[in-house]
Formats: sequence, structure tokens, C-alpha cells
Amino acid sequence: MSTSITLFQFGFCVLLPLTISTCTGGDAIKSFPRTFKQIWIYIKLSAIVYGATACATMSLGYDGVTYVTKVVFKSAKLIPTMIVGVILDRRANRVGKKYTAYEYASAVLLCIGAIGFCISPTDLKDNDNSQENTEDATEDVTLGSHWIGISLLTTSVVCDALVPNIQQQLMKGTTVRRVRPQSLSSNKDSDVEDCDEEIEKEMKNLIDIDDHAANQKQKETKSEGISSQALLVNTNSIGFTLLVLSTILVNRSFLSIISFLITKPQFLILHVSVGMGLGTAVLAYTELIRRSGPAVAVAVATLRKVVTILLSYIIFPKPMTGLHAISAGLVVSGLGLSYYGRGRK
Repeated sequence: MSTSITLFQFGFCVLLPLTISTCTGGDAIKSFPRTFKQIWIYIKLSAIVYGATACATMSLGYDGVTYVTKVVFKSAKLIPTMIVGVILDRRANRVGKKYTAYEYASAVLLCIGAIGFCISPTDLKDNDNSQENTEDATEDVTLGSHWIGISLLTTSVVCDALVPNIQQQLMKGTTVRRVRPQSLSSNKDSDVEDCDEEIEKEMKNLIDIDDHAANQKQKETKSEGISSQALLVNTNSIGFTLLVLSTILVNRSFLSIISFLITKPQFLILHVSVGMGLGTAVLAYTELIRRSGPAVAVAVATLRKVVTILLSYIIFPKPMTGLHAISAGLVVSGLGLSYYGRGRK
């Protein structure tokens, strides 16, 4: 079941943006990679996306790393995203992003508030019980195992910070510097008297194509980035292809998945709903990265967790704890500090 859901998620992350791009005359088909050098860029991006999820999941298998630890690391990825964005822009010789002290302070408050909202009292009790069990069995816990888990979580957060910044670079495009063609005056030492007619013809040709050359120069100095739809199609096509091949050749479960969905159409409707929901969310998130930048997108994703938990308390009433009240105050303070910093900027 998990394999079929993942298959539909990847599939709709390709099908939905491809359909939108085709209907609106986008560049998803035109910008599809056709050489190995072009494909290699998206293979590396897919590997980073996979590393962000896989490393976080693997870290839970090591001593000293609990669900609370994972939540803390994952909820604090906004600050690494801002730092990584500044570093990548400087390495690419672009005008580097500049964040003020207000923006960094706002990010810290948002991260701490999100951490408080994501940690429920049940998680804290489970964490206390696990610590008591760990103290009772200290002989079986090794310090090296603990640091391996923390290292995996750190790697996961770094991957989370790299992904939106790399995506923005692919959608933003690059500036290419071209070398101007050499002037005809470099041949002034040649025998001018013997080729007067050839030079005269050449000058006429240069005058005729002067406007065209100027326009062509402007086109060559800028390399436009791709759209968010094209980025999703290029990236998720790799994961979708590998997943389909694995279900056919390795797991040999592709035919069984198809037969299961045909015989039980209600599950097919659920799979399509999950795929459409995830595809829409990922497309909106990627478009937000293109329009507003990685830091804003990650901040919105962090606030989304807070809103989700608040809705769960509204729809399924349960008592609010003091931790949640403090977290709400930190989130509101972070938002207010961000707006105040923008006003001063």
C-alpha cells in the first residue's frame, strides 16, 4: 500500500505540472533535459531531496534520537536555509541575499514557536520514559551511536536547506558573459590595396545586420530560468521512473498494484485524491520559492505546521497547554518582528 501511494504521489507531481504547463503554453516540454549533462543536474537535486527524508528517518534508529529530537531539528531549518542561500549566492557571484538582524531574530522566534506547537505532552511523556529506560540501560548505549543519529539529522537539515535554494537558482536563471567578436581592424596589417572590394562588401554586410547583432547580443547575455512546472517535471520524472522500474524489476509488485486498484475502485479514488493534493501543494510551494525566495517559502511551511495543529485543536477539541500558549506568543512575536524589520528596511 505504501508503495502504491508513493507511486501516485510521484506520478501526480509529474502529471499535474505537465498538464498545467501544456494547457498554458509553458516550457515544461521544451526545457526537458535531453543530454546526460542536463539530466545529471536533476539527478543530484533528486538525491538531495531523498537525502533530506532518508537521513531523518534513519536517525530514529539510533540511541538518543527520539521523535522530539527530530521535530526540533526539522522545525529549525529556516535559519540554515537563510545561511545556505547567502553562501550559494556568493559562490555564484550573484548579488548576495542580505538578511537583517530583525529577520534572523524573527526566524529564531518562528522556529522555537513551531517546535513548541509540534511537541505534544504525549511526546514529552514518551521522551521522559525513554530517557528513564536509557538511564537504566546505560551499558547498552554508546556515545558513538548517539552522535551518528545527530549527524544524520544534521545532514537532513542541510539537505532541506539546499533544496529550495538550488530550485530557486534553476528557476531564476544565470547571467552569461560573452566575449565580443574581434574587430576587422585587427587585420589592418594585411594588404589593404589588394582586397578593397572584399572589405567594402564586408562593411555592407555588417551595416545590414547591425541591428540584428545587437538584439542577438542581448539574448545571449541572459540565460532565463525555467518555470516551476518545468522544474517539478524534470526533477520528479527521475524519481517516478526509478520507482516504476523498482516495482517492476525488484519488488515485482506493479501488476499486483494495478489489479488491486481495478478490483477496488474506492482505493483508486483515495490514491488519486492523495496524489492530486500533494501535487498541488508541491507546485504551490515551488512557485512560492520562485516568486518570494527560499526563506519565505520555508517560513510559510513552518507556519503551516502551526496552523495545522491549531485546526486540530479546533476541529477535535482538547485542552491547550501552557507550552502551546507560549509557542503561540513566540510565533506572533516573530511575525510582528518581521513586519517591523521590513518597515525599517
